[in-house]
Amino acid sequence: MSLLERFDTLDPEVIRNPYPYFAEMREKAPLFWIERLQAHAVSRYEDAAYILKNPALFSSADIRIAGKLPSERSSLELGSVSNLLTSDPPIHTRLRGLVSRAFVPKRISEMEPRVRELTKGLVAEMTAHDEFDLMDGLGSPLPVTIIAEMLGVEPSRRRDFKRWSDSLVESGAEIIRDGKASDKNIRLGQEMLAYMTEIAEKRRREPRGDLISMLVQGGEGAEPLTPKEVNSFAILLLAAGNETTTNLIGNALVALIRNPEAYEWLRRDPTIAACAAVCEETLRYDSPVLGLTRRTTQEVELSGGKLPADSTLVVMVASANHDPRKFPNPDRFDPQRDTTGLFSFGHGIHFCLGAPLSRLEAPVALQELMARAPRLGFAQRQPEHIDYGMSFFLRGPRSLWLRKN
Repeated sequence: MSLLERFDTLDPEVIRNPYPYFAEMREKAPLFWIERLQAHAVSRYEDAAYILKNPALFSSADIRIAGKLPSERSSLELGSVSNLLTSDPPIHTRLRGLVSRAFVPKRISEMEPRVRELTKGLVAEMTAHDEFDLMDGLGSPLPVTIIAEMLGVEPSRRRDFKRWSDSLVESGAEIIRDGKASDKNIRLGQEMLAYMTEIAEKRRREPRGDLISMLVQGGEGAEPLTPKEVNSFAILLLAAGNETTTNLIGNALVALIRNPEAYEWLRRDPTIAACAAVCEETLRYDSPVLGLTRRTTQEVELSGGKLPADSTLVVMVASANHDPRKFPNPDRFDPQRDTTGLFSFGHGIHFCLGAPLSRLEAPVALQELMARAPRLGFAQRQPEHIDYGMSFFLRGPRSLWLRKN
């Protein structure tokens, strides 16, 4: 039986290792209908590039997934509030122009001392034990703490931010599986909306030097965001900024342990440049984000055939990153390869604003971990099959038990 005959985005086997399915898609069905999502999957690099470079033909707004619009899918009572992921110009242009000031390279590079300070403390505490859960000790707290600090969230609420982040991922999978989010995740979404609305109003009255203050004050010709828009942006930061960096750190360690030659190469030269190279190859080899959604605005032709207007597409960026037409020998983990052109952070006007931050945090995390525990393996308590959670779109270990060798 063909792998694609039993492809299901909720199948644990698919979630555990989607890459054999992607390989068959690229060769046999480059425009593959996913029944559960009511969408066509695009798997080849050339098609992915065409879609991501042409936002006028492939919209990011009003996309139906599993037959539902964003307002019907939301467990966070956001209604039709747009964010950077779910809007087109001119709305996207306005939003990006306002928030991009916080993510310019100079500002991100100035965060390196704080990122390293925080990472050193987390790594020291975690590696004081012979066995530890990398995700609980480093992968999760590092990015969520940095994002909370950028937003101006008080330290006492940072655990809430992690709960809200986990809830966002869970609710997305629940809606695809059950048609609605669970009562627990709806409640957590309402908690976050209430908190972000409150803090946005406080910063509007008494601004500080944080990101929320900047968003609600506007300035430099930009209109301020409304409280619901601030909440929507915070959700985007949690899902796209926190979860992806968390997954990148976890996926990098899994790849290194399973590829001893690459691990030994890094041990011999654990510079920040080498750590960055490992992270870039991890982005290509095991992307933290598997797919991006788009909607056709008119009839279009791709390598698999023609699609009418208003068709939903899932651009399988993880598959595009494994297309041998672009990356030779794609199933080999090679930190020394040229990864130019990978799509893990998107492309074009929707290229991920937080990419520079992720590309700062993950290499620093890897370098500090190598300094304290250069030889790591899977702990005995780590199950043979890594738990990648429920989400098909976001990929990374929920927990990862390691031991010092």
